[in-house]
Amino acid sequence: MRRRIIAGMGANSFGLAITIGIQLLSLPIFLHYWDTSTYGIWIMLSAIPAYLSMADAGMVAAAGNQMTMSIAQGNVVEANKVFQSAQLFMTIACSAIAIVLFAFVMLVPLPGLTNFDRKIALIALSLGVLLSLFAGLTETVYTSTSRYATGAILGNLVRLAEWFGSMLGLVLLGSFAGVALSSLTARLICTVFFIWYSTRGKHGLKLGFSSAQKAEVIALVKPAISFMTFPLANAFSFQGVTLLVGAMFGPALVAIFNTYRTIARISVQITAIFSAAVRPEFSRLFGLGGAVAVEAVFRRSTMIGVLQATGMSFVLYFISPWLLQLWTHDHIKFVPDLMLFMLIYAAIGGIWHVPRSLLMAINQPMKIAQWSLVVGVLVIALAWWFGRYWMLNGVAIAMIISELLIALVATRLAYAAISYQTQRNVTA
Repeated sequence: MRRRIIAGMGANSFGLAITIGIQLLSLPIFLHYWDTSTYGIWIMLSAIPAYLSMADAGMVAAAGNQMTMSIAQGNVVEANKVFQSAQLFMTIACSAIAIVLFAFVMLVPLPGLTNFDRKIALIALSLGVLLSLFAGLTETVYTSTSRYATGAILGNLVRLAEWFGSMLGLVLLGSFAGVALSSLTARLICTVFFIWYSTRGKHGLKLGFSSAQKAEVIALVKPAISFMTFPLANAFSFQGVTLLVGAMFGPALVAIFNTYRTIARISVQITAIFSAAVRPEFSRLFGLGGAVAVEAVFRRSTMIGVLQATGMSFVLYFISPWLLQLWTHDHIKFVPDLMLFMLIYAAIGGIWHVPRSLLMAINQPMKIAQWSLVVGVLVIALAWWFGRYWMLNGVAIAMIISELLIALVATRLAYAAISYQTQRNVTA
Protein backbone atom coordinates (compact mmCIF):
# COMPACT_ATOMS: atom_id res chain seq x y z
CA MET A 1 0.00 0.00 0.00
CA ARG A 2 2.82 2.36 0.85
CA ARG A 3 4.40 1.79 -2.56
CA ARG A 4 1.08 2.43 -4.30
CA ILE A 5 0.55 5.67 -2.37
CA ILE A 6 4.08 6.85 -3.17
CA ALA A 7 3.59 5.97 -6.84
CA GLY A 8 0.23 7.77 -6.82
CA MET A 9 1.79 10.84 -5.23
CA GLY A 10 4.49 10.77 -7.90
CA ALA A 11 1.84 10.63 -10.63
CA ASN A 12 -0.12 13.43 -8.98
CA SER A 13 3.05 15.48 -8.57
CA PHE A 14 3.56 15.09 -12.30
CA GLY A 15 -0.02 16.32 -12.74
CA LEU A 16 0.62 19.28 -10.44
CA ALA A 17 3.76 20.15 -12.37
CA ILE A 18 1.68 20.14 -15.55
CA THR A 19 -0.98 22.30 -13.88
CA ILE A 20 1.56 24.81 -12.59
CA GLY A 21 3.38 24.83 -15.91
CA ILE A 22 0.14 25.45 -17.79
CA GLN A 23 -0.86 28.22 -15.41
CA LEU A 24 2.56 29.87 -15.48
CA LEU A 25 2.86 29.74 -19.26
CA SER A 26 -0.76 30.41 -20.23
CA LEU A 27 -1.02 33.88 -18.72
CA PRO A 28 2.00 35.47 -20.46
CA ILE A 29 1.19 33.69 -23.75
CA PHE A 30 -2.43 34.84 -23.69
CA LEU A 31 -1.40 38.38 -22.73
CA HIS A 32 1.11 38.40 -25.57
CA TYR A 33 -1.64 37.82 -28.14
CA TRP A 34 -4.64 39.36 -26.31
CA ASP A 35 -5.10 42.35 -24.03
CA THR A 36 -6.20 41.97 -20.40
CA SER A 37 -9.88 42.58 -21.14
CA THR A 38 -9.99 39.99 -23.93
CA TYR A 39 -8.27 37.47 -21.67
CA GLY A 40 -10.78 38.27 -18.92
CA ILE A 41 -13.63 37.52 -21.33
CA TRP A 42 -11.97 34.19 -22.20
CA ILE A 43 -11.73 33.32 -18.49
CA MET A 44 -15.45 34.00 -18.02
CA LEU A 45 -16.30 32.07 -21.19
CA SER A 46 -14.19 29.12 -20.02
CA ALA A 47 -15.91 29.14 -16.64
CA ILE A 48 -19.36 28.40 -18.06
CA PRO A 49 -18.74 24.78 -19.27
CA ALA A 50 -17.65 23.79 -15.76
CA TYR A 51 -21.35 23.42 -14.94
CA LEU A 52 -21.40 20.45 -17.32
CA SER A 53 -19.11 18.55 -14.96
CA MET A 54 -22.37 17.50 -13.28
CA ALA A 55 -23.32 15.58 -16.44
CA ASP A 56 -22.15 12.19 -15.14
CA ALA A 57 -24.55 12.55 -12.17
CA GLY A 58 -21.70 11.33 -9.97
CA MET A 59 -21.75 7.96 -11.71
CA VAL A 60 -18.00 7.94 -12.44
CA ALA A 61 -16.98 8.44 -8.80
CA ALA A 62 -19.61 6.11 -7.34
CA ALA A 63 -18.88 3.37 -9.89
CA GLY A 64 -15.12 3.67 -9.39
CA ASN A 65 -15.40 3.29 -5.63
CA GLN A 66 -17.72 0.28 -5.93
CA MET A 67 -15.44 -1.35 -8.51
CA THR A 68 -12.44 -0.90 -6.20
CA MET A 69 -14.28 -2.41 -3.21
CA SER A 70 -15.60 -5.32 -5.30
CA ILE A 71 -12.19 -6.18 -6.72
CA ALA A 72 -10.67 -5.94 -3.22
CA GLN A 73 -13.16 -8.67 -2.26
CA GLY A 74 -12.17 -10.73 -5.33
CA ASN A 75 -15.51 -10.18 -7.10
CA VAL A 76 -14.39 -9.20 -10.61
CA VAL A 77 -17.73 -10.20 -12.15
CA GLU A 78 -19.59 -7.67 -10.00
CA ALA A 79 -16.97 -5.00 -10.74
CA ASN A 80 -17.43 -5.55 -14.48
CA LYS A 81 -21.22 -5.26 -14.15
CA VAL A 82 -20.79 -1.94 -12.39
CA PHE A 83 -18.26 -0.74 -14.97
CA GLN A 84 -20.37 -1.57 -18.02
CA SER A 85 -23.54 -0.23 -16.42
CA ALA A 86 -21.74 3.07 -15.81
CA GLN A 87 -20.49 3.07 -19.41
CA LEU A 88 -24.04 2.78 -20.73
CA PHE A 89 -25.24 5.57 -18.47
CA MET A 90 -22.39 7.87 -19.46
CA THR A 91 -22.82 7.23 -23.19
CA ILE A 92 -26.51 8.11 -23.08
CA ALA A 93 -26.07 11.11 -20.76
CA CYS A 94 -23.13 12.72 -22.60
CA SER A 95 -24.67 12.21 -26.06
CA ALA A 96 -28.01 13.69 -25.02
CA ILE A 97 -26.38 16.70 -23.36
CA ALA A 98 -24.17 17.37 -26.39
CA ILE A 99 -27.20 17.47 -28.72
CA VAL A 100 -29.25 19.72 -26.43
CA LEU A 101 -26.26 22.00 -25.79
CA PHE A 102 -25.57 22.55 -29.48
CA ALA A 103 -29.19 23.41 -30.23
CA PHE A 104 -29.49 25.70 -27.20
CA VAL A 105 -26.33 27.71 -27.84
CA MET A 106 -26.92 28.09 -31.57
CA LEU A 107 -30.66 28.86 -31.49
CA VAL A 108 -31.31 30.69 -28.22
CA PRO A 109 -30.16 34.35 -28.04
CA LEU A 110 -27.99 34.51 -24.92
CA PRO A 111 -26.47 37.66 -23.37
CA GLY A 112 -22.84 38.01 -24.37
CA LEU A 113 -23.08 35.16 -26.91
CA THR A 114 -24.48 36.95 -29.93
CA ASN A 115 -21.03 36.66 -31.51
CA PHE A 116 -20.67 33.46 -33.61
CA ASP A 117 -17.03 33.10 -32.56
CA ARG A 118 -17.99 32.93 -28.88
CA LYS A 119 -20.82 30.46 -29.55
CA ILE A 120 -18.53 28.02 -31.31
CA ALA A 121 -15.94 28.43 -28.55
CA LEU A 122 -18.51 27.69 -25.84
CA ILE A 123 -19.73 24.57 -27.68
CA ALA A 124 -16.18 23.28 -28.19
CA LEU A 125 -15.20 23.93 -24.57
CA SER A 126 -18.36 22.16 -23.38
CA LEU A 127 -17.69 19.11 -25.57
CA GLY A 128 -14.21 18.97 -24.09
CA VAL A 129 -15.71 18.75 -20.60
CA LEU A 130 -18.02 15.90 -21.68
CA LEU A 131 -15.07 14.02 -23.19
CA SER A 132 -13.09 14.43 -19.98
CA LEU A 133 -15.98 12.96 -18.00
CA PHE A 134 -16.05 9.83 -20.15
CA ALA A 135 -12.27 9.52 -19.94
CA GLY A 136 -12.66 9.75 -16.16
CA LEU A 137 -14.69 6.55 -16.26
CA THR A 138 -11.81 4.90 -18.12
CA GLU A 139 -9.46 5.96 -15.32
CA THR A 140 -11.53 3.90 -12.86
CA VAL A 141 -10.19 0.77 -14.59
CA TYR A 142 -6.70 1.68 -13.42
CA THR A 143 -7.78 2.84 -9.97
CA SER A 144 -9.80 -0.27 -9.15
CA THR A 145 -7.02 -2.63 -10.30
CA SER A 146 -4.31 -1.06 -8.11
CA ARG A 147 -2.85 0.96 -11.00
CA TYR A 148 -3.96 4.40 -9.92
CA ALA A 149 -0.59 5.95 -10.82
CA THR A 150 -0.77 4.72 -14.44
CA GLY A 151 -4.25 6.10 -14.93
CA ALA A 152 -3.30 9.42 -13.35
CA ILE A 153 -0.26 9.83 -15.60
CA LEU A 154 -2.26 9.06 -18.75
CA GLY A 155 -5.03 11.44 -17.69
CA ASN A 156 -2.53 14.23 -17.12
CA LEU A 157 -0.88 13.61 -20.48
CA VAL A 158 -4.27 14.02 -22.14
CA ARG A 159 -4.70 17.31 -20.30
CA LEU A 160 -1.25 18.47 -21.40
CA ALA A 161 -2.02 17.61 -25.03
CA GLU A 162 -5.28 19.55 -24.75
CA TRP A 163 -3.38 22.62 -23.55
CA PHE A 164 -0.85 22.35 -26.38
CA GLY A 165 -3.78 22.24 -28.76
CA SER A 166 -5.26 25.41 -27.29
CA MET A 167 -1.94 27.24 -27.53
CA LEU A 168 -1.58 26.14 -31.15
CA GLY A 169 -5.03 27.55 -31.87
CA LEU A 170 -4.12 30.81 -30.11
CA VAL A 171 -0.93 31.28 -32.11
CA LEU A 172 -2.27 30.21 -35.50
CA LEU A 173 -5.88 31.40 -35.37
CA GLY A 174 -6.12 33.89 -32.50
CA SER A 175 -9.90 33.66 -32.08
CA PHE A 176 -11.90 32.21 -29.19
CA ALA A 177 -13.28 29.50 -31.49
CA GLY A 178 -9.83 28.69 -32.83
CA VAL A 179 -8.41 28.16 -29.34
CA ALA A 180 -11.36 26.05 -28.20
CA LEU A 181 -11.59 23.87 -31.34
CA SER A 182 -7.86 23.16 -31.35
CA SER A 183 -8.07 22.17 -27.70
CA LEU A 184 -11.05 19.90 -28.39
CA THR A 185 -9.31 18.17 -31.30
CA ALA A 186 -6.26 17.34 -29.18
CA ARG A 187 -8.41 15.98 -26.35
CA LEU A 188 -10.47 13.84 -28.72
CA ILE A 189 -7.43 12.17 -30.28
CA CYS A 190 -5.81 11.48 -26.91
CA THR A 191 -9.04 10.28 -25.28
CA VAL A 192 -9.58 7.67 -28.01
CA PHE A 193 -6.07 6.33 -27.35
CA PHE A 194 -6.65 6.42 -23.58
CA ILE A 195 -9.84 4.35 -23.91
CA TRP A 196 -8.16 1.82 -26.20
CA TYR A 197 -5.14 1.46 -23.92
CA SER A 198 -7.31 0.82 -20.85
CA THR A 199 -8.64 -2.43 -22.39
CA ARG A 200 -5.17 -4.00 -22.40
CA GLY A 201 -4.29 -6.46 -19.65
CA LYS A 202 -5.98 -9.35 -17.83
CA HIS A 203 -7.86 -7.38 -15.18
CA GLY A 204 -11.27 -8.66 -16.29
CA LEU A 205 -12.82 -5.23 -16.88
CA LYS A 206 -14.06 -4.76 -20.44
CA LEU A 207 -15.51 -1.97 -22.53
CA GLY A 208 -19.07 -2.57 -23.72
CA PHE A 209 -22.64 -2.88 -22.54
CA SER A 210 -23.23 -6.66 -22.49
CA SER A 211 -22.95 -6.90 -18.68
CA ALA A 212 -24.79 -3.64 -18.00
CA GLN A 213 -27.75 -4.00 -15.65
CA LYS A 214 -30.45 -1.61 -14.61
CA ALA A 215 -30.17 -2.80 -11.01
CA GLU A 216 -26.52 -1.78 -10.86
CA VAL A 217 -27.33 1.74 -12.02
CA ILE A 218 -30.14 2.04 -9.47
CA ALA A 219 -27.83 0.87 -6.67
CA LEU A 220 -25.39 3.65 -7.53
CA VAL A 221 -28.01 6.40 -7.80
CA LYS A 222 -27.95 7.55 -4.18
CA PRO A 223 -24.17 8.08 -3.86
CA ALA A 224 -24.03 9.28 -7.48
CA ILE A 225 -26.53 12.07 -6.84
CA SER A 226 -24.43 13.17 -3.90
CA PHE A 227 -21.26 13.13 -6.00
CA MET A 228 -23.08 15.24 -8.57
CA THR A 229 -23.48 17.93 -5.94
CA PHE A 230 -19.71 18.47 -5.63
CA PRO A 231 -19.14 19.86 -9.14
CA LEU A 232 -22.26 22.00 -8.71
CA ALA A 233 -20.87 23.38 -5.46
CA ASN A 234 -17.48 23.93 -7.13
CA ALA A 235 -19.22 25.71 -9.99
CA PHE A 236 -20.64 28.17 -7.45
CA SER A 237 -17.47 28.60 -5.39
CA PHE A 238 -15.02 28.78 -8.32
CA GLN A 239 -16.66 29.73 -11.60
CA GLY A 240 -19.55 31.46 -9.84
CA VAL A 241 -17.23 33.70 -7.85
CA THR A 242 -15.19 34.36 -11.01
CA LEU A 243 -18.29 35.47 -12.91
CA LEU A 244 -19.44 37.57 -9.94
CA VAL A 245 -16.08 39.38 -9.79
CA GLY A 246 -16.36 40.04 -13.52
CA ALA A 247 -19.88 41.41 -13.16
CA MET A 248 -18.96 43.63 -10.20
CA PHE A 249 -15.49 44.87 -11.14
CA GLY A 250 -14.93 44.14 -14.85
CA PRO A 251 -12.73 41.75 -16.87
CA ALA A 252 -9.41 43.35 -15.85
CA LEU A 253 -9.96 42.61 -12.14
CA VAL A 254 -11.09 39.09 -13.04
CA ALA A 255 -7.60 38.45 -14.39
CA ILE A 256 -6.04 39.79 -11.16
CA PHE A 257 -8.40 37.81 -8.93
CA ASN A 258 -7.88 34.60 -10.89
CA THR A 259 -4.10 34.99 -10.81
CA TYR A 260 -3.99 35.46 -7.02
CA ARG A 261 -6.34 32.54 -6.41
CA THR A 262 -4.31 30.31 -8.72
CA ILE A 263 -1.08 31.01 -6.82
CA ALA A 264 -2.76 30.54 -3.44
CA ARG A 265 -4.31 27.23 -4.40
CA ILE A 266 -0.92 25.66 -5.05
CA SER A 267 -1.09 24.60 -1.38
CA VAL A 268 -4.46 22.93 -2.01
CA GLN A 269 -3.03 21.14 -5.02
CA ILE A 270 -0.13 19.87 -2.90
CA THR A 271 -2.60 18.35 -0.44
CA ALA A 272 -4.68 16.99 -3.32
CA ILE A 273 -1.63 15.07 -4.56
CA PHE A 274 -1.62 13.10 -1.33
CA SER A 275 -5.37 12.78 -0.72
CA ALA A 276 -6.01 11.60 -4.29
CA ALA A 277 -3.30 8.95 -3.97
CA VAL A 278 -4.62 7.64 -0.65
CA ARG A 279 -8.30 7.66 -1.66
CA PRO A 280 -8.19 4.32 -3.57
CA GLU A 281 -6.56 2.79 -0.50
CA PHE A 282 -9.47 3.99 1.64
CA SER A 283 -11.87 2.20 -0.74
CA ARG A 284 -9.73 -0.94 -0.83
CA LEU A 285 -9.32 -1.12 2.95
CA PHE A 286 -13.02 -0.45 3.51
CA GLY A 287 -13.88 -3.26 1.09
CA LEU A 288 -11.58 -5.64 2.94
CA GLY A 289 -12.36 -4.83 6.57
CA GLY A 290 -14.72 -1.88 6.96
CA ALA A 291 -14.02 1.20 9.07
CA VAL A 292 -11.74 -0.65 11.47
CA ALA A 293 -9.28 -1.30 8.64
CA VAL A 294 -9.42 2.35 7.50
CA GLU A 295 -9.24 4.24 10.80
CA ALA A 296 -5.48 4.26 11.50
CA VAL A 297 -4.56 5.18 7.92
CA PHE A 298 -7.18 7.91 7.88
CA ARG A 299 -5.94 9.57 11.09
CA ARG A 300 -2.34 9.63 9.91
CA SER A 301 -3.38 10.86 6.48
CA THR A 302 -5.41 13.72 7.99
CA MET A 303 -2.44 14.96 9.99
CA ILE A 304 -0.20 14.83 6.91
CA GLY A 305 -2.80 16.82 4.96
CA VAL A 306 -2.95 19.54 7.62
CA LEU A 307 0.83 19.92 7.69
CA GLN A 308 1.02 20.08 3.91
CA ALA A 309 -1.68 22.73 3.52
CA THR A 310 -0.53 25.08 6.26
CA GLY A 311 3.18 24.68 5.58
CA MET A 312 2.91 25.34 1.84
CA SER A 313 0.65 28.37 2.37
CA PHE A 314 3.23 29.85 4.74
CA VAL A 315 6.00 29.40 2.17
CA LEU A 316 3.88 30.80 -0.67
CA TYR A 317 3.32 34.10 1.10
CA PHE A 318 7.03 34.89 0.97
CA ILE A 319 7.68 33.69 -2.57
CA SER A 320 4.45 34.98 -4.16
CA PRO A 321 5.92 38.46 -5.03
CA TRP A 322 8.63 36.71 -7.03
CA LEU A 323 6.08 34.35 -8.61
CA LEU A 324 3.88 37.26 -9.69
CA GLN A 325 6.80 39.14 -11.17
CA LEU A 326 8.09 36.09 -13.02
CA TRP A 327 4.68 34.89 -14.16
CA THR A 328 3.01 38.13 -15.22
CA HIS A 329 6.10 40.16 -16.15
CA ASP A 330 4.90 42.92 -13.77
CA HIS A 331 1.48 43.14 -15.41
CA ILE A 332 -0.06 42.17 -12.04
CA LYS A 333 1.43 43.68 -8.87
CA PHE A 334 1.82 42.06 -5.45
CA VAL A 335 -0.76 43.24 -2.87
CA PRO A 336 0.13 41.82 0.59
CA ASP A 337 -3.37 41.91 2.10
CA LEU A 338 -5.05 40.23 -0.84
CA MET A 339 -2.40 37.50 -1.04
CA LEU A 340 -2.63 36.86 2.72
CA PHE A 341 -6.40 36.45 2.58
CA MET A 342 -6.13 34.14 -0.42
CA LEU A 343 -3.51 31.97 1.29
CA ILE A 344 -5.61 31.65 4.47
CA TYR A 345 -8.51 30.54 2.29
CA ALA A 346 -6.30 28.02 0.48
CA ALA A 347 -4.78 26.62 3.68
CA ILE A 348 -8.24 25.91 5.10
CA GLY A 349 -9.27 24.36 1.78
CA GLY A 350 -6.34 21.96 1.92
CA ILE A 351 -7.04 20.91 5.50
CA TRP A 352 -10.35 19.24 4.72
CA HIS A 353 -9.19 17.42 1.56
CA VAL A 354 -8.42 14.11 3.29
CA PRO A 355 -11.68 13.93 5.33
CA ARG A 356 -13.67 14.57 2.15
CA SER A 357 -11.66 11.92 0.31
CA LEU A 358 -12.56 9.35 2.96
CA LEU A 359 -16.29 10.08 2.73
CA MET A 360 -16.17 9.87 -1.05
CA ALA A 361 -14.02 6.72 -1.10
CA ILE A 362 -16.50 4.71 0.96
CA ASN A 363 -19.50 6.04 -1.03
CA GLN A 364 -20.87 8.01 1.93
CA PRO A 365 -20.72 11.58 0.57
CA MET A 366 -24.39 12.45 1.11
CA LYS A 367 -24.16 14.89 4.02
CA ILE A 368 -20.92 16.58 2.99
CA ALA A 369 -22.32 16.98 -0.53
CA GLN A 370 -25.39 18.77 0.81
CA TRP A 371 -23.24 21.07 2.95
CA SER A 372 -20.91 21.77 0.01
CA LEU A 373 -23.84 23.01 -2.03
CA VAL A 374 -25.09 25.21 0.80
CA VAL A 375 -21.62 26.70 1.26
CA GLY A 376 -21.26 27.14 -2.51
CA VAL A 377 -24.37 29.31 -2.56
CA LEU A 378 -23.32 31.08 0.64
CA VAL A 379 -19.95 32.17 -0.77
CA ILE A 380 -21.66 33.88 -3.70
CA ALA A 381 -23.89 35.86 -1.35
CA LEU A 382 -21.05 36.76 1.01
CA ALA A 383 -18.72 37.68 -1.87
CA TRP A 384 -21.33 40.04 -3.28
CA TRP A 385 -21.98 41.63 0.14
CA PHE A 386 -18.36 42.01 1.26
CA GLY A 387 -17.17 42.87 -2.25
CA ARG A 388 -19.32 46.01 -2.25
CA TYR A 389 -17.28 47.37 0.66
CA TRP A 390 -13.78 45.88 0.30
CA MET A 391 -13.66 44.82 -3.37
CA LEU A 392 -11.32 41.85 -3.96
CA ASN A 393 -10.33 41.69 -0.28
CA GLY A 394 -14.00 41.35 0.59
CA VAL A 395 -14.43 38.50 -1.90
CA ALA A 396 -11.41 36.73 -0.36
CA ILE A 397 -12.83 37.15 3.17
CA ALA A 398 -16.10 35.61 2.01
CA MET A 399 -14.14 32.65 0.63
CA ILE A 400 -12.34 32.21 3.98
CA ILE A 401 -15.60 32.11 5.92
CA SER A 402 -17.23 29.60 3.60
CA GLU A 403 -14.13 27.38 3.46
CA LEU A 404 -13.83 27.34 7.25
CA LEU A 405 -17.44 26.24 7.61
CA ILE A 406 -17.16 23.34 5.15
CA ALA A 407 -13.80 22.27 6.66
CA LEU A 408 -15.37 21.94 10.11
CA VAL A 409 -18.34 20.02 8.74
CA ALA A 410 -16.22 17.64 6.63
CA THR A 411 -13.85 16.81 9.48
CA ARG A 412 -16.71 16.16 11.88
CA LEU A 413 -18.57 13.95 9.40
CA ALA A 414 -15.48 11.90 8.54
CA TYR A 415 -14.61 11.16 12.15
CA ALA A 416 -18.26 10.45 12.90
CA ALA A 417 -18.42 7.93 10.04
CA ILE A 418 -15.32 6.14 11.32
CA SER A 419 -16.51 6.12 14.94
CA TYR A 420 -20.02 4.94 14.01
CA GLN A 421 -18.83 2.08 11.84
CA THR A 422 -16.22 1.04 14.39
CA GLN A 423 -18.79 1.08 17.19
CA ARG A 424 -21.14 -1.09 15.11
CA ASN A 425 -18.37 -3.61 14.50
CA VAL A 426 -17.46 -3.73 18.19
CA THR A 427 -21.12 -4.22 19.17
CA ALA A 428 -21.58 -6.97 16.58
